[in-house]
Amino acid sequence: MLKHVLFGTIATLALSSLASADAPPAPPSPPAELAQLDFFVGTWNCSGKAFATPMGPEHATTATVHAAKEVGGRWVRTNYDENKTAANPMPYHVVAHFGYDSAKKQFVNSCVDVFGGYCTTTSSGWNGDTMIFEGPVNGMPESGSGRDTFTRKGANQLTHMGEMQGADKKWIKTDEETCHKGK
Repeated sequence: MLKHVLFGTIATLALSSLASADAPPAPPSPPAELAQLDFFVGTWNCSGKAFATPMGPEHATTATVHAAKEVGGRWVRTNYDENKTAANPMPYHVVAHFGYDSAKKQFVNSCVDVFGGYCTTTSSGWNGDTMIFEGPVNGMPESGSGRDTFTRKGANQLTHMGEMQGADKKWIKTDEETCHKGK
């Protein structure tokens, strides 16, 4: 009997050491730079204006933004959902994932929207109270470059300005808004 218990114990230890040797390593900790995105986490209520573009006429906007860390804390997923109104019958909805590329030492943003557009923009991070993401945007009437400028106005407020670069290489404002966290 003791022989069977001893054999069973040895077999169990051998199998568990084999299993741990085959176990994949744990993912590395998220880079410290990601803490710069913590400001965005939470629920925001926004109001502002979409300017006249080929997508439609100028109109007032209101929206709710939900931002949360996900995928092991490596990404901040942001859902931006405008409200439908008489002046805004085709509200804008976009999902964006913000993260940090340690190899390139820059923040990254990948987004998709309700109109079939998508983006892959980058940022160097906060410069004082301003963070700017810029890069290619696709799927709109014309593909080109886009820029999103976020400016902190205290712990619970920010402004956002969206811009597109035209064929003439000039930047035009597409929208601007003020957002308040937790209201």
